[in-house]
Amino acid sequence: MADDYFAYLSERSFVRILLRRLFMMPIVRFFKGRVLDIGSGIGEFLSYYPEAVGVDINADCVAQCRNKGLACVQADVAHLPFDADLFEGVLLNNVLEHLNDADSLFHEIRRVLRDNGRLVIELPGSKGFAHDKTHVRFWGKNDIVPYLAGLGFCDICISYFPIPAASANDLFIHNKLRVYAVLRK
Repeated sequence: MADDYFAYLSERSFVRILLRRLFMMPIVRFFKGRVLDIGSGIGEFLSYYPEAVGVDINADCVAQCRNKGLACVQADVAHLPFDADLFEGVLLNNVLEHLNDADSLFHEIRRVLRDNGRLVIELPGSKGFAHDKTHVRFWGKNDIVPYLAGLGFCDICISYFPIPAASANDLFIHNKLRVYAVLRK
């Protein structure tokens, strides 16, 4: 499974990489300061945002990031190897839907994210969720918003992209739900 994931990320076309970079622009503008990219993959966000540090469970992904000169460590998301209150932002780009235990992840996010720290979560729509056999839990707007609010996140904003309509998530594999939030400790 790890080899399949690394191959999937590494074999993206130039056009798809360019589109992903374009779609990351609002995320980059939302963040300020040091950002932790959880599930950093092959380092797309890390190479675009110089103050980012990545963490991934896949050793091949971490090695590729390091070969590019990017800051990345291998770790389990339930045990992040960082001090408390170290980051001004956290990015979860297509990670949450792969986890059985979101509570452990968010315990760690709350620990490493400073007060007023910013969080961005990108999730597949229902069509994209069904398309990937490694997805274990679907998170829609009505799932993620109350969950985050219960953890002390506020100013929660939802958007859909590249087609800015919730119904597009039911029709197109690559349409996403993006969540922006701020932590209040």
